[in-house]
Amino acid sequence: MTTTAPRPTPAAPPGRRGRRAPATNGWRAATAMAPLVTRRRARDDAGLLALTATLLAWTVLLSAGLPRLEARAADEAVRRIVAEAGVAADVVVTLPTRAMIPDPQRDPDQPALIANAAGQMASRLPTAVRAATRAPVTAVHTAPGVVRIDGDGQLVRLAHLGSADLGADPLVRWVDGAAPGVAPAVPSTPPVDPAQDGQTPEGEVQPAAPAVRPEVRAGLAATTAEQLGITVGTRFDLTTPGAGATSVLVTGLYEPIDPTADQWRGFDDLLRPQPAPSAGHADHRIAFLLSDDSLPDAVLAVVGPAVQRAIRFPADPSSLDDALAARTADQLDALTSAPADLATPDGVPAVDTQLHEVLADAAGRLAAARAQASVLIVGLGVVGALALVLAARLLVARRESLLVAERARGASVASVVVRALAESVPVAIGAAALGVAAALLALPGPTSGLTVAATVTAVAVLAPAVASALVVRRAWTGARQPANRSDRERIARRKGARRATAEIAFVALAVAAVVSVRGRGLLPSDRGVDPLLSAAPALLAAAATVVAARVLPPVLRLLSRATARRRGLVGVVATARAARASGTMVPLLTLTTAVALVVFCGTVAVTVRDGQAVAAEVVVGADVRVDGRLTVEQVDALRGAPGLTAAAAATEQLGRSFGTSSGVKARLVIVDTDDLARILADRGEPVDGWDELSTASADGLPTLLDPDLVRTAQIIEPEFMAAEEFVPLDVRGTVASLPRFPVSDEEPDVAAERALQPVFVVDRTLLEQVTGKAVQVTTVLLDGPGARDAVAAAGLDDVPGVDVTVRDAWLDQARTSPIGAGLALLLLGSAVVLALYAAVALALTVVATSRERGRTLSALRTQGLDARTARALTLGELAPLAVTAVLLGTAIGIAVPWALTDALGLDLLTGAPGTAELRLSWWPVVGAAAVVALSLVVAVLVESAAHRRERLGEVLRVGER
Repeated sequence: MTTTAPRPTPAAPPGRRGRRAPATNGWRAATAMAPLVTRRRARDDAGLLALTATLLAWTVLLSAGLPRLEARAADEAVRRIVAEAGVAADVVVTLPTRAMIPDPQRDPDQPALIANAAGQMASRLPTAVRAATRAPVTAVHTAPGVVRIDGDGQLVRLAHLGSADLGADPLVRWVDGAAPGVAPAVPSTPPVDPAQDGQTPEGEVQPAAPAVRPEVRAGLAATTAEQLGITVGTRFDLTTPGAGATSVLVTGLYEPIDPTADQWRGFDDLLRPQPAPSAGHADHRIAFLLSDDSLPDAVLAVVGPAVQRAIRFPADPSSLDDALAARTADQLDALTSAPADLATPDGVPAVDTQLHEVLADAAGRLAAARAQASVLIVGLGVVGALALVLAARLLVARRESLLVAERARGASVASVVVRALAESVPVAIGAAALGVAAALLALPGPTSGLTVAATVTAVAVLAPAVASALVVRRAWTGARQPANRSDRERIARRKGARRATAEIAFVALAVAAVVSVRGRGLLPSDRGVDPLLSAAPALLAAAATVVAARVLPPVLRLLSRATARRRGLVGVVATARAARASGTMVPLLTLTTAVALVVFCGTVAVTVRDGQAVAAEVVVGADVRVDGRLTVEQVDALRGAPGLTAAAAATEQLGRSFGTSSGVKARLVIVDTDDLARILADRGEPVDGWDELSTASADGLPTLLDPDLVRTAQIIEPEFMAAEEFVPLDVRGTVASLPRFPVSDEEPDVAAERALQPVFVVDRTLLEQVTGKAVQVTTVLLDGPGARDAVAAAGLDDVPGVDVTVRDAWLDQARTSPIGAGLALLLLGSAVVLALYAAVALALTVVATSRERGRTLSALRTQGLDARTARALTLGELAPLAVTAVLLGTAIGIAVPWALTDALGLDLLTGAPGTAELRLSWWPVVGAAAVVALSLVVAVLVESAAHRRERLGEVLRVGER
């Protein structure tokens, strides 16, 4: 049999075998007709694009504007805190004390020397410290000494005030007498010649007598002179430690030209008498003013360490902002610990200031406010980005048939993405630029804090492209599917296992992040915003959405089977359709996050506001609090005023020895126990045992002990060291909490000692009876409607050294401060904006699902479905989504401030430690639920009205809308 060889296949033409299309052809295919197609589609969907652009512009405006608003509030808060600190915020450089050997000659250049030193110190200060302070002022003053003037003991010092400018305007005008001048010189006795004095031994020369120190001439404030009865010509001897006695002559009385000038800062005793310390054994603390002429005499007369030269740099709140405050605090920390850069030929000066501590306190409160603001800013950005994703999905759903047709005609995924980007990029860039421009116009200043705005803009650009790519990718993937059903099921189970693993890992990550933030607490301000804290609500909402997307479909299927046993169409169809639509996580995530942040805003606002009220009770302790050294007459005047329910006079002493040779130091509170018990009872505090403290006991002085002291009293005999001897104590119970009183004994570090020492309480009257000595009252707590009028009637509002604190005024100041008021406004405004986002997200969800729902309703209309039942079906389909979002959002909005109270720093915002306990309120939950419910009802009514215009004949003919 003959076989025929196969005919050879013709060879390909030379140069064409395996030839690939040029890369330019692929690029042309991807970009061909993109401008034309994009312009036509944009014209068809102009309304939806306008909504997307508006949503993006508003989100960018908030994301860019809120950080700037926060920064402005932070700057104002720093300025206000430093201004409230007053003199304590000044930077005082005390020059080294000169050698104790007195100068043999009077040096008239003393004012010029201190002025030149001030100029040199100003040039050597760190840059941030110099920027945060005003021009330096100088002071040369003596150590205080107790003198008797007209029989009264006064704590007196001499002081000279000036500045770096020797030609500055005078500080005072002389109303009586004259300005202090140069004291007359007193010659010394010459040495005695032995040849002229026969009484001296031969060959010995008697030395000259030591030079007599000249008197010092000084002036006195006219107010002080009138109050103390001192006149021009008064002379007294001032004895300063280590310098002996100096004769001082009052030559004139003055009035300050500007009592608010920087030179008077720290020298209030030059303007009026001030209360003397309790340990000073004096009635008042006063100072006499030295002039440029009398300063050299004072330096010559008072030698050694009794003369101090200080250069004060007053804090300038107007020049401070948040960034400068941080640099200033760092430089002051370094300067106060190692002031070697300010060294002079006489040694290294001492730098004394509390400005860095004030700024650290401000930084702590700002860190707390910044933490909460970051949660809101990131939350607004997340919700806005999710809303933009919903808008992009709706846009792509409207074009799905066109995209699928393009793919069927051979369009690549890349070409679809390019056309989507050609539309989204101009819209997103334009809307974002409009939002940033609006933020800059509303809040001018340096551009910063645009990370969230840039992220939201990127989402707006990419969301339509990604959604379009997913649609055309699903339309035809080119992947082969196995024909065997078991193989397909095995592949589906494998995909489901991978998805479940990813979801479990994500939920674990969200929980771990929250636990980490809870354990770490509030980050220091120099570390910036904590990203985990900012993302905590969004992470929890995403984790809850993942869980809900797994749990909700089975629950709805159970409800569908339950409703199938009952009569009616609504329950069966609504639950069946809701079960199919509930797996879509983006709408649920958007609504859940928005509701969670609304509830978070309300919960934090209520917690901080109520915590501030509790802090006012803790700080003030009563309706009105009067602090200062008060006389018996002043206390009696307050106690006898009408309208008072209680007036508790008190004082506090640190370092009282508790028990003989025990080594235990305790804090003693001496108070009118009956009155304080009434005040505590009005505040709802426990008062067990207080009624027994004012009754004398044969076993000792009745007392209430701190729980830590109770254990000590069980081991040793309870007694304490009073003024001169130990006084036995009769323990009547324990004390839970007490107001804090000023410490009568001037301790160097009151806060540290107060925190370490336990407390015990005794009655003031009984203690005075036991010791036979009067107790100096340093605080009076007044309760009752007439408390404020009682203080005014006693004339204590303007008494130097006496501070009056009204609880309502303290609370109002805390709530109207830049931090308090700014945070409250931010929380309220964010809640409103988030509620609007929730309404928009729900509306987009309703519109996005309306096409498929319309098919079902159209088919049912042909069988007699009325409009009322159609609305009920729509409402029943969307209600599970809304209810789930409200429930999950409420739980997350309450859980975040409960779990992250320390990380949010709520205690720093209330004003007292331990006062920021979570407080729940119904209005955030009801408000969020009402917004969601109203939006849902409105969306259902609008959709029903749109379907009502459809003609049934067209539905029967076409089969769908």
